[in-house]
Amino acid sequence: MTVRFSVTVTQVNEDGSEAPLDGELAAALAGPAEQFAGLAAWAADEAGYLDHGEREELIGQEGRELQRRLLQATFDIDAAREQRADGVTSAAGIRHGIVEAGHGRGLASVFGPVRITRLAYRNRREPNLYPADARQVLPGDPYSLGMRALAAFHLAAGGFGQAQEVIEARTGVTVGRAQLTGLAGDLAAWTGDFYEERSRDAEEEEQPDSDVIMMQGDGKGIALRPEHRKGGGTDPAHPGIKKMAEVVAVAGFTPAVREPEDIAAPPARRKAHPGPAARDKWVAASITESIEDMITAAYDDAGRRDPQRVRQRVFLVDGNKQQITAIGDQAGARNLKVPVLIDYIHVSGYIGKAAAALHPGDPQAAGQWADGQLLRVLHGRAKAVAATLASVAAKTRANPRTGHLDLTDVDRAVTYLENNREHMRYDKALEKGWPIATGMIEGACRFVIADRFVFSSAGHVAFCPLRSQTVLVRYSSASYRHPCAGPFGCGEFELSGVPGGASRRPGILDRGRRRVRQGRRRRPVLVRSPLRP
Repeated sequence: MTVRFSVTVTQVNEDGSEAPLDGELAAALAGPAEQFAGLAAWAADEAGYLDHGEREELIGQEGRELQRRLLQATFDIDAAREQRADGVTSAAGIRHGIVEAGHGRGLASVFGPVRITRLAYRNRREPNLYPADARQVLPGDPYSLGMRALAAFHLAAGGFGQAQEVIEARTGVTVGRAQLTGLAGDLAAWTGDFYEERSRDAEEEEQPDSDVIMMQGDGKGIALRPEHRKGGGTDPAHPGIKKMAEVVAVAGFTPAVREPEDIAAPPARRKAHPGPAARDKWVAASITESIEDMITAAYDDAGRRDPQRVRQRVFLVDGNKQQITAIGDQAGARNLKVPVLIDYIHVSGYIGKAAAALHPGDPQAAGQWADGQLLRVLHGRAKAVAATLASVAAKTRANPRTGHLDLTDVDRAVTYLENNREHMRYDKALEKGWPIATGMIEGACRFVIADRFVFSSAGHVAFCPLRSQTVLVRYSSASYRHPCAGPFGCGEFELSGVPGGASRRPGILDRGRRRVRQGRRRRPVLVRSPLRP
């Protein structure tokens, strides 16, 4: 049995009578009608020989072609009905009086490629003008708004390669890597103005004088492409596979007074006594600016938030001496008193490794011992803890039964505590309601910097700016500036010296520190990242 299906499109008049379509309209709709008739005939006959999966696949393919033909028909109808306009002038005020018909351009839509024909208004001194493109809100490149939305969705969730595969499977259109990169940059370009406006709004909002401005500083290595490593990366001692990105963050918070036991406590108590919640977060990173420049940027943002200098400022770092020196220099130059705190998670990592070295093969004992020393540190007794570690290490080495143990991690912990003990007054910080960990910037380093940037040379970083929106929409103010290209959208993440930024969804502190905490096999002292939802 052969089934034939035909579709007739007629024009219904106001009195209810039907009349044939005019030639131009009939020609434009002939393609969609033919495709629909073919699908209907297939459903009545050949579909019976296929299983449901094969039916889904064929209807998806042929249905997309029907949609493509319908979209093409709308553009064909627009072209047939376009009327010549008078007085078309350019932005410079130059009149374009020569009109030519039949100028076409392609458009890659979510249904497939279509062709658009419209009138061109010409002038020898300027490029052609196409008023029809403005009426239809056509972009300057070949990709439709639907394609842009599809690209934005998949770029925010995955890599370029994955986005290419999904877009091709969904639309039948192959988008090159360079074109996809350009789309990502174009889609993110608006965010700079958006967040700059939010930043201005934040400046106008009055915060209580009792609130505190928190600044944080850190660094994160960015992987160098092999062809740009020093000496080709062949030197085992100096492979040159990383380049350091300097990162700073600023946020405001209302103090939340806690006790040391609230930090090293069961989850129920920690939940009953939560730490201060950061707001109005701002993060900036650079691979070209120095540590001093980035610390200056953090102070500048704090000054924007509190130009009258009535709010307390506090700076959290991981113990980098150059950062601490730059923080002190900036505070002195601005006539400010800014306490500097060492990230407590860094301290717990050092003590955790030291405990594991002193109790090899017994993670439970190591965890209990580390918990006791960490509680002493939280009470502001870092110097005493360093002395305890040094004493225990000396006795362990002197004991014939334990002298063979490798206590390098213990020595490192002692040195770290002794060098930074003046910045470990956690008892005072908790009493004043300040945070004691750099979760905000650690999350940015882990998920915004390390996972998504690949540094290739002094002026280029491979990135996807759209993916920064996944994390950075959580911030309330920031900007992006490229020294050569001017303002460029990368959400709220400021990336000086690179053509963009990227990220993935946020989480807790970086992978390395998770391993340290888990290795103790005890209930860890968790400091959750403010980036975590």
